[in-house]
Amino acid sequence: MPGKPGRRKSSGKKGKRVQRVAPPETLAEDPLVTKARIAAATEALKILSKPPATRGTLELARSINKLTDRSIAEVHQACEDGDLVACQSGCTYCCMFPVAASAPEVLAIANFVRERFNDGQQAALDARIDANIKATNGMTMSRRDRVRLGCPFLDAGKCTVYEVRPVACRGCSSYSVEDCKDDYEEPGTGVEIQTNNLREFVYGAIREGLAVACKSASVEHRPLELVRGYKIASKDSTLAETWRSRPEVFESVTGERVFPGPWSDELNQEFEEVYRMTIGDLETGKQKT
Repeated sequence: MPGKPGRRKSSGKKGKRVQRVAPPETLAEDPLVTKARIAAATEALKILSKPPATRGTLELARSINKLTDRSIAEVHQACEDGDLVACQSGCTYCCMFPVAASAPEVLAIANFVRERFNDGQQAALDARIDANIKATNGMTMSRRDRVRLGCPFLDAGKCTVYEVRPVACRGCSSYSVEDCKDDYEEPGTGVEIQTNNLREFVYGAIREGLAVACKSASVEHRPLELVRGYKIASKDSTLAETWRSRPEVFESVTGERVFPGPWSDELNQEFEEVYRMTIGDLETGKQKT
């Protein structure tokens, strides 16, 4: 699950060691972090309280993506460092890591491909998906950390699902292309990549808020390995409507199943703490209103 607030741990993609540059405020629980988590949980619970429908699933993913983009903009405005972010179109060094995504995010991507890709584009994507799965089958997270493998959603250096890319991809950033290049060329050696600490915590908190809402609504809340999750979602066009009543459908592609290791138990324990804290915050908020 996403890392606990205040811990210096990547909240999105596994494998990259990050040196985060401190913003002006205290990092343990900056108000922007709390705000983002509560906003994500509140919005997700509102949507999940409605009857299951494809439209609702897509609305949930779209809402979380918009919240992420808005929250990241607030972070850089507060830190006055937006001009330091080195990320730009065509730079794909961060697209080499395994990505954890929620069920709504995966389903939104599958729907996007179904609606926007022609037959040839879908066939090419399916081939890249299968190649990625074959290349990473049987890996532990420790081993996957040392492999830089292009995301199958990349084509000619561009993200083909950029409009609906997951929160983990929206949140990932770097102040230095050279650092990212070094990590790509020397994977698993502990290359430090400078980025905005608060941005890391905020987008991690949004992922936590969504997971809290999903668990509270008794639907799949665990992070899924994006590539394998997409393959399941792409084969069943009804899933965007029915996933909430099919708890077993993504069981085989949860992060801990795909890339096993001791890290998963620690993250699960941390999430339980976040879950209790966030539910308490939501209840307190209701009492105040």
